[in-house]
Amino acid sequence: FYNRLNTNGYFSLFMKVKKFVKIEGDKLDWSKRAEWSISEDAWDIIQENGISPALVFVHPKVLKLNPSFLKFYRSVAMLPQKGLTAISKVANIDPIEKGKVDASRIKAESITKLTKAINEVLSVVVTVASGLNEKRLEGMMYATAGTNIDGSWRNQIGAEGERVIRTIILNGLLHYNEVTSFIDKANNTVEISSAEAKKFTEDIDLVKTINLTNGYSVYFSSEPDVTMYNPKGEIVGIIEIKAGLDPAGALERLGAMFKSFENTLAEYPDAVTILVASCITKEVDNRLNASMVVRQKYITTDITANDREKRKFVNRLRVIVKLARPSF
Repeated sequence: FYNRLNTNGYFSLFMKVKKFVKIEGDKLDWSKRAEWSISEDAWDIIQENGISPALVFVHPKVLKLNPSFLKFYRSVAMLPQKGLTAISKVANIDPIEKGKVDASRIKAESITKLTKAINEVLSVVVTVASGLNEKRLEGMMYATAGTNIDGSWRNQIGAEGERVIRTIILNGLLHYNEVTSFIDKANNTVEISSAEAKKFTEDIDLVKTINLTNGYSVYFSSEPDVTMYNPKGEIVGIIEIKAGLDPAGALERLGAMFKSFENTLAEYPDAVTILVASCITKEVDNRLNASMVVRQKYITTDITANDREKRKFVNRLRVIVKLARPSF
């Protein structure tokens, strides 16, 4: 969250707007505020609280001069980008907020629509909020930022979980000196060295295939997320990584996993199928126990947070690719 707030410029955004308002705010003409959907009740409250109008309401001139300030006003109004697009009918809000669109290229009609849409919402916010001040305006901005980051993180956490598990697999094989080469996403075969090993472990997304000392290979893709091949090119094991944390999507993820496993077992009935999941609800667990297609199951946090479980997981893979003997 800290990194996203920093990367997306939220830490400096409020100060930039505040500095502009302090220097230029008093020169703005608000005589057309009714046309810009600012209610008189909200205007009076701002005046009574001694807050500069430009720190709360959108003035079209401010957007024309500083299009990236749109993110501040949208956030204070506690609107997501999709919500603002829906009520303003202005698309491509994200590049405007990121400063990727030159002000001269933004149509006056779009500026007007954005101004009215945000001010209409802000007028309601101001009239229902008590004790409004600069600190609370800043807090409202962060509240919206946090909601947006939380939504995007929930979408990304599954992909991040896959990266973590793949990195654990790679580090485990490197620990036993069982890697001979990598094949990267550009299909380049890279012979193992300490420098290359460091590069690939630091960015697992670069790795497509790990080639092993005994001729077996570990292949990273999607559905399944990890496939293990013997020297003949036969599949000896697959791993599905379902790292999403949303319980509501657990059954949907389960269905996709079953399909992947069934397709593999139809052609390679002796393959070992492994599920690594962050969220196993009671209903999902019942279905897994009743299924004949899941041979092994692990909880993501057990592997990532417990060294003993991490070693057991890696060694289970090493047994599948004939680099270790099973321990009973």
